[in-house]
Amino acid sequence: MKLLLLILLIGCSAQPYKATDSIKLVLLHTNDHHGHFLKDSKGQAGMAARKTLVDQERLDAKKAGAFSLLLSGGDINTGTMESDLFDAEPDFKGMNIIGYDAMAVGNHEFDNSFKTILHQQKLAGFPFLSANIYWKNSNKRAFNKPLYIVKNFRGIKVGIFGLTTTDTPFKASHPDAKNLFEFRKPSVEAQKVVDILKQKEKVDFIITVTHMGHDGSDTSQGDINLASETSGIDVIVGGHSQEIIRAEKVKDTIVVQAQEWGKYLGKLELEISKKKWRANNYTLIPVNLKEKINGEYKLIEKEIKEYRPLVKMFEPYKKKVEELSKEVLGTLDQDLSGDRFKVRTRPMGIGQLLGHAMIELANVEAAVVNGGGLRATLKAGEINRKDLHAVHPYNDTIIAPKLSAKEFFDYIQKVSVYLKPQSKSVIGGYPHFVGMQLIYKGEELSKIKGTYTNWEISKTSDGKIKSNKKYVRFAISKFLANGGDSYPDLAKHKGYLDTGFSMSSALESYIKKRPTIKASKYTKQSKASILKIQ
Repeated sequence: MKLLLLILLIGCSAQPYKATDSIKLVLLHTNDHHGHFLKDSKGQAGMAARKTLVDQERLDAKKAGAFSLLLSGGDINTGTMESDLFDAEPDFKGMNIIGYDAMAVGNHEFDNSFKTILHQQKLAGFPFLSANIYWKNSNKRAFNKPLYIVKNFRGIKVGIFGLTTTDTPFKASHPDAKNLFEFRKPSVEAQKVVDILKQKEKVDFIITVTHMGHDGSDTSQGDINLASETSGIDVIVGGHSQEIIRAEKVKDTIVVQAQEWGKYLGKLELEISKKKWRANNYTLIPVNLKEKINGEYKLIEKEIKEYRPLVKMFEPYKKKVEELSKEVLGTLDQDLSGDRFKVRTRPMGIGQLLGHAMIELANVEAAVVNGGGLRATLKAGEINRKDLHAVHPYNDTIIAPKLSAKEFFDYIQKVSVYLKPQSKSVIGGYPHFVGMQLIYKGEELSKIKGTYTNWEISKTSDGKIKSNKKYVRFAISKFLANGGDSYPDLAKHKGYLDTGFSMSSALESYIKKRPTIKASKYTKQSKASILKIQ
């Protein structure tokens, strides 16, 4: 069933509205694609069906005398083996064929080198927009060709520019994000571009396509902040938080977001004139989504046929991954949930599984796993490489730092701050502690006990650290060890050791050694990883 929201008239004018002075505009959008160019195992979503749907919406708009735009809120990269193996080549080729007009640069675009990003833009054939990314130590924007685009619809000019979360250097897995670029405050940079569009380009309507999240984070503005702190933005097409935002009104701005993975195509219907504008309807159109009824998955709406040339184009990528995924590595008796909200707000068994794999391959005593590194549920049944890649789709190595007992206690204490996010937004830095148990007295961390081996570090009442072990070597992803997700940066610590083992190889090795993985073991360990006593 389509989700339909009637939006009240926005903006006022002393002059009577004249239909001949206005245009109708259908704004279509998606966000947080994350490599899902293929339909899933239930036949849901996929770019081939999205192409058919977009073509029909454009045709309907034209018949109604309306113009149309198609925008993306970013994060095309990182998520599926079929995409990641080819640096999202099929995804950007698919977007080109579908006919996107522009996209915001997402933080996961920076899981690749800047050179790869530029290559992806050539494949896409449309602008990557971000006004707040600057070359480090300069006043030159990295995405300034173009800085914005202007569409002229029968004399009505629509300006479009983009923005990216300032958390990117701490969320992207490639060092280019941190080493080459500066991510400046979105609202400040947005106002600069709005003023240019208004004064120089004389636009009548402004759309900002963003990848910042609806509420942002403790360290980065989100769409709500942006709408509140700037003037002149009419519509924000968002991404990053992967939410459904059904045309929310913030001051004089409409904010939309269409969840993730191309599950929905967002559709905002507008009327725009030189003097005023209004939003009429907002619809989220499900792309072959299904719901379970009496044990059977059934389409929510009528089936959208796939665009066959895209199906054919995607086939070689699909076959390559199928070939790599033929080997069954092991089995799982029950699902281990990788639900985005859960792994970023509470200890979960899937975090324990990944941590155990890291500990075993790196031969260390404990591990820390961030919730943002857990991207999918591991389903019960046979497990292959594709399944494991979905759980942790990053090309990241295991770092095994050696810290003194005091350094380790201080490190865990700093990291454990993320157990209680300071904002209502979930954060990727939420820590899963593996091979150890954190014991709290009230709100204070009192003791850390090893569960793989017999060691403990405690803090006395006078603040001193006592331990039966001089050093602790633990496992952590290179992303986190180098300061990702605002974790303490260990890159220059004398005990820093890059094992060279990838996170994915750790998971694969661990599963192979165990014919059957019992989910209850890891769920139980996750619940015991933090103990609070009075």
